[in-house]
Amino acid sequence: QRCCEILARVDEAESLAGELQSSPRGRLRVASPVTFGVHALSPLCAEFLTLYPQVNLELVLSDVIPDMAEQAIDIAIRIGETDNINAFVARSLAPYRSVICATTDYLNRYGMPQRPEELSNHRCLGFAHPQASKQWTLQSGGHPLRVPVSLCMSVNNGEALRAAALKGLGIIMQPEILLAEDIVQQRLIPLLNDFLPPAKPVQVVSFADRQPLPGHRRFIELLMSRFGKQLSALRN
Repeated sequence: QRCCEILARVDEAESLAGELQSSPRGRLRVASPVTFGVHALSPLCAEFLTLYPQVNLELVLSDVIPDMAEQAIDIAIRIGETDNINAFVARSLAPYRSVICATTDYLNRYGMPQRPEELSNHRCLGFAHPQASKQWTLQSGGHPLRVPVSLCMSVNNGEALRAAALKGLGIIMQPEILLAEDIVQQRLIPLLNDFLPPAKPVQVVSFADRQPLPGHRRFIELLMSRFGKQLSALRN
């Protein structure tokens, strides 16, 4: 009888250990560029925590690529070409696209550009950058097309540029994920759709030499299911 009790406790302990291994819990630290983090990851994190409330999720937003080991990052989102990822597993999400937009009020006052070169005669809004503040790189027939622009306002933050565009101050070129809701609600009108900048690759990066914990695995699965084919409502 004593042996049966001991075996029953062993079965109970094994069952509990299996449950702990399969149920997401503990800390999960995720890094992302700011715009993607605010407009894509933040809503997804809320959904994830509703599903797995025992996970303590930390979302680190920065446009500087983090040192994942030094900053104890478990999963990172990287946009653009990625180098030196031999120590990591990289999974591809949908491409990161940019769009060119302006308000109806601006277009009524200044006209709608029909060709990329016409941007040179418009009031544009963009980043304070040595190159991007003087020209925008678009594409025509799959080839790069560099168009001189004159920025009437430059800001080092996409949200601030969006706010300025919504006030009718000029034409904006920013990530689709940032402006998608404004386009759907017709607060911003898309321009020059045949000449948009080349899309950038997006990858989910995690350590290759670490056994993924249930929380890590479920978070990546949710990312792939939500953003594997499109990043914004414009691509639905």
